[in-house]
Amino acid sequence: MITLADALANLLISIDMTDDDDVDPDVCVPWFEDIADKFNQLSVEDRHRLAQIIREVASREPDAQRQAALLETPEHLGLEDPDAE
Repeated sequence: MITLADALANLLISIDMTDDDDVDPDVCVPWFEDIADKFNQLSVEDRHRLAQIIREVASREPDAQRQAALLETPEHLGLEDPDAE
């Protein structure tokens, strides 16, 4: 689970941090929305655990910009959105 969460979170922030000329935002946004929708189907406990894993991944990230992006990922994906609970 940790390896899967690490890979997915890093893929998402890599896409998000890519220049708009290299990756069209109109193409990427539906991907992010689909992932957030799938995560919303998880139980509250599982969403919180996934958010915790992503924060753990962020704590090991040496690049400050990537670390900041990883730390924002749980909120951006609605993993800890109080309205979703």
